[in-house]
Amino acid sequence: MSTVAPGGHRTGVALRAVLALYPARYRRDRGAELAEVFADTTAGTGRLGTAREALDLAAYGLRLRTGLTSTALGGRLLAAAAPLLAGTLCGLLVLPGDTRFRRVADAARSGFDAPWQQLPDRIALLGLAVVPVLLAVAAALGAWRAVRTLAGTVVLLAAVRLGTCLLTADAGPGAPWLLLLDATALLPYLAAGALVLAAPADLLERPGRLPVAIGAGTGLLVTRAQGGYDSWHLMDGWTPLLLLLAPLLLILCAARGRLLPAALGLAVLPLTAWFSLFSLWEQVGGVWRLAPLAAAGAAGLLLTGQALAVRQDGRARTP
Repeated sequence: MSTVAPGGHRTGVALRAVLALYPARYRRDRGAELAEVFADTTAGTGRLGTAREALDLAAYGLRLRTGLTSTALGGRLLAAAAPLLAGTLCGLLVLPGDTRFRRVADAARSGFDAPWQQLPDRIALLGLAVVPVLLAVAAALGAWRAVRTLAGTVVLLAAVRLGTCLLTADAGPGAPWLLLLDATALLPYLAAGALVLAAPADLLERPGRLPVAIGAGTGLLVTRAQGGYDSWHLMDGWTPLLLLLAPLLLILCAARGRLLPAALGLAVLPLTAWFSLFSLWEQVGGVWRLAPLAAAGAAGLLLTGQALAVRQDGRARTP
């Protein structure tokens, strides 16, 4: 594709870079049309407007690549899971009695009096105690633009906390243990927030009161059943593996067209992954020993999902 949109060399380079994100067949069929639309929408908008349009075009190209459009199974699954995910994050409420409450209370009391090196982590800690509640409320009211903003905020706050953990980690013998413990505790925020952001916006229109309530109740019950945020409770033997496999098997229901159980499994998976990965890492004796097992399990589930999807498509086409 050699089309260069009006506006000069930079605009043409930006367009070619964006179109490279699209599948080759889509570029061949609709590349000229995309270039024309891009040229029309960026005419006279300046660099900021051109960059915004390029980002929008690139985002849709990535959706096509990953199968997360509003017509694809993955996109419809994420749209069904979005209010549930918002609810499960709210279910991670910091309540008196769990191990996080003291840290959050200390951060609230210290405020901006904390040393500047600790200030980003304190702010992120407080943010993760408040923003998920606002996210759930926005999803329940159907304010999906606010939901996407709040979900991005959740991911950013969790990334700040993870970065702080990496920068302040000690070099002692217990450093990898503590670092992985903190990283897995942030996994629900990173994963759930990213999944909400990835859901197609045009499928998120109605308020999600009931799914948000179901997600919040499920998140709270699953977390409490795990033992009040204690990573040692119920984490021996086969329990961590079962906590991972159960939601993964539910997600496979999407290949049979059953989006509701698949969405519930997708919403619960970030929580059970938090509970399970750290314990599995300890039991197998290190991350590098766990990685082949995780890769083999993921490949098996992917092949199973593809086989079920092909079988379902064959049944749908049979008259």
